[in-house]
Amino acid sequence: MSARGDSIMKIYKNLSQIPSLVDAKILNSGGAVTATWMQRNIERGKMIKFSRTYLLSSLLTKQADLSPIDISNELLIRASSSNLHRALIRSIEEKDGTKQYFEIWTEGYLSRSVDLASLELHGDVYTDGEFGVLEWSPDETKIMYIAEKKEPKSEPFYKKKPVNRENNKEPEAPKGEQFLYKEDWGEQYVNRKQSVLVLYDVINDNFSILEGIPDGLCPMQVTWAPDGTHIAGVVLQTTPRKLGYIYHTNRPSSIFMLDFNKKYRELSSNKKAVRCPRFTPDGTVLIWFERDKTGPHGGCLSLVKIKLAEEKGVIEIVVPIIFNEISLMNGSMFYGIYGPIIPKRCWLSENRLVLSTHQKNTINTYIIKINSGDITELEYSNGNQIVLDVLNDLVVVNRRNFFKSDKLLIGRACANESDQKIAFEKITDSKKVDYYDNFMYSYLDIKHDNSEEVDTFTAIYIGPKAGKDCEVPLIVWPHGGPHSSFSNNMFLELSLFNNFGFGVLLVNYRGSTGAGESSVLHLLGKIGFVDVEDCVLATKTVLKKFPWLDSNRVVILGGSHGGFLVAHLCGQYPDVFKVAVARNPVIDLLSMHTSSDIPDWCYVETGFNFTQNGPLNDGALEAMKKASPIQYACNVRAPTLLQVGSKDLRVPPSQSIEYYHRLKANGKTVRMNIYDDNHPIGTVHNELDSIINSLLWIQEHLPS
Repeated sequence: MSARGDSIMKIYKNLSQIPSLVDAKILNSGGAVTATWMQRNIERGKMIKFSRTYLLSSLLTKQADLSPIDISNELLIRASSSNLHRALIRSIEEKDGTKQYFEIWTEGYLSRSVDLASLELHGDVYTDGEFGVLEWSPDETKIMYIAEKKEPKSEPFYKKKPVNRENNKEPEAPKGEQFLYKEDWGEQYVNRKQSVLVLYDVINDNFSILEGIPDGLCPMQVTWAPDGTHIAGVVLQTTPRKLGYIYHTNRPSSIFMLDFNKKYRELSSNKKAVRCPRFTPDGTVLIWFERDKTGPHGGCLSLVKIKLAEEKGVIEIVVPIIFNEISLMNGSMFYGIYGPIIPKRCWLSENRLVLSTHQKNTINTYIIKINSGDITELEYSNGNQIVLDVLNDLVVVNRRNFFKSDKLLIGRACANESDQKIAFEKITDSKKVDYYDNFMYSYLDIKHDNSEEVDTFTAIYIGPKAGKDCEVPLIVWPHGGPHSSFSNNMFLELSLFNNFGFGVLLVNYRGSTGAGESSVLHLLGKIGFVDVEDCVLATKTVLKKFPWLDSNRVVILGGSHGGFLVAHLCGQYPDVFKVAVARNPVIDLLSMHTSSDIPDWCYVETGFNFTQNGPLNDGALEAMKKASPIQYACNVRAPTLLQVGSKDLRVPPSQSIEYYHRLKANGKTVRMNIYDDNHPIGTVHNELDSIINSLLWIQEHLPS
């Protein structure tokens, strides 16, 4: 590694030691809080996970904290309601591969340990945030989780077998089916084909598959009713086909209820996509979030409820889809619910729900009264505030911003529902970056001078707060999606760029979430045009507003749809952007729609409904061609670094490979790194290489 690379590596290593807060639980009615943190371990090339417990006084001030415990191989952890028992799914690397173990710890000792593969009941347990579930029944006699359905054995047409098979009681496996194609849920879920609910009976030490869910449905996000007589959850529909699930809130799905007599019923409309069902503490009402199953991959959701006492209850809207904005009682603006962050325990009372959601440039936390729909923001003006747990009148949150790492706090809500303010007590401190005093962040509200229905968007500048004219280089960074958004939280790559003196502009162009559904929908049929215009206007705005930024040293960087915009901007505005870094960029929608796990994305984003029924839609194919940045490759001047995941199913590597060859054929400066990774290029060693190479590429090719 060069001397320059060594200096980058040193700062990267320091930044990688800043942990992020991923979960917290209130214990002993507020006498303690246990929190789960994650951190990069460069030596092991893995993200490690550790737990810390903090002891609190009756006034919620921290009295002591216990030493951290490495829980990296604990994939799912769930304490029973009494906190006397703890169930977990543990991953152990053994000589013959990685195995999953089911464990129960009771009052400080291991009371059960089961090698799940030895049961031969199901495949791997699902342990991710979307599908993964590990839930105790209210009476603490049963535990439920979700796993892959066990595949039946298959044999080739020709296989030599013993002559004497009289003592073999196993049914004969079907022949010639070992290569049969079976659909999965796409990018990062290639081993997910059919989920099943598994029930463990603690008293009788027995595992069984919970029956009653119709064939062709995949259960997920299940939860127990407070009386323990039934469960509720989400079932994903698998017809007419499975499409990539991750990063999508529009997959056809339903809310279901199931009792232990196999009585199954669906509560939601079959025209919806749903998520995150939660019972009220008394079990009389079920709430969830929903949106249309068509349209963009991300967007605004409504919060709905149903009274369970009624056999055919009416679904009532608590918070509707917000198309623009509404004013809350305290005068703040609310733009709707997007990808809600809602803990398992989320109730201050039978009526008051606590959740967090993106709102333009931040993630905010709200109390919502489900009987009236009244919304109150738990105000915090210096970054993101995210709810982690709620118990009785206690709320635990995480606060963070671009310059201060995650901080854990706890507060007590007033019993009077008319007083929604919560005074929070600090449990942990943030870590601050070294350059904090000389840097700032600034929210930019930007407006086009045109007559479009939606003409505003936002961007965030993070960089030096002053300087000599034109002395600071600028990195312009549009997010992926396109229906996602940047928010005010510390992340490693941004901090690294700031450390080396760059100003960074994060662009939440029209189509981003958190600014009203009208903004999301405005981009459909206009990708490659509206989002490009917004990035250009944002760049001009920040260069004019902060004169210490150098217009002759502007970098463009982005991944996925952000990479799509990198290619567009370099091709359409070659004089503006001097260096480019694109990660798994969308380059040619016409070829992508036949090779991606989300072909519907290519249709919807160019303004068409997705269907594979009937003849090809020539209009849609022409729109894909016009929206694709590959047409501008011959105009590119910026030296371009492509970073590609060889296992990417979302934006297949063929997109970047074609772009690489086209740039080379036109005499452009281009380099391509291919990683044994998927869409995010997120494994520790690959992330390290891609980030450091990005900075080296920028430093090498940016004009001095």
